[in-house]
Amino acid sequence: MRTLIISIICSFLFLVHGKAQQIDYSPAPRPKNCHPENSCPRNTIFHETNFRFDRMGLNWNSINWDHIFVCREKYLISMRLGVDYFSFSKISSVGIPADLNLMIGGGALMLETGIGLNYLYVYKNYDDSIGEYKDNVNYLGLTGRIGLRYEKQHSIFFRLGYTPMYSLINYKKIPIIANKKYISMFGAGIGYTW
Repeated sequence: MRTLIISIICSFLFLVHGKAQQIDYSPAPRPKNCHPENSCPRNTIFHETNFRFDRMGLNWNSINWDHIFVCREKYLISMRLGVDYFSFSKISSVGIPADLNLMIGGGALMLETGIGLNYLYVYKNYDDSIGEYKDNVNYLGLTGRIGLRYEKQHSIFFRLGYTPMYSLINYKKIPIIANKKYISMFGAGIGYTW
């Protein structure tokens, strides 16, 4: 299933990128009074991985949609909504990250800050004898972001940054995910903006 989803996303990005290269989209700075239809990237689909500093083998993966809804000459404001996933031998999880981001800068490379929530539904303690998970737990974390973001219309999208998470509920019940309230992570994302 995971391979099918990744294949579909890669095919979509390949087709959209090929179509975009047929048209000349010269990057230009945003004017003082931005008109979104001609100067601001509006939507981005991207994959992001957040790596924990204390447990390098543990990371969160997510597929996300980002939409810019405020566009000005020197800053942009966007919202992100996505789907988290990870799986180990005895634990699996799906979740929903939601963020509000502020990008500062007049060009394609911007400083990005953000705050949001990450809800996870965790399936744990897989029992081979019955073929299912015995314990399911809800988890909620307050997320932050500070880093760099590269984004132009009809182009590849990159983001790198420090992405800490503060556990709000059930961090003690899922020690493999959050053995303490504050989790330091580094995030990297790649996608396509149109």
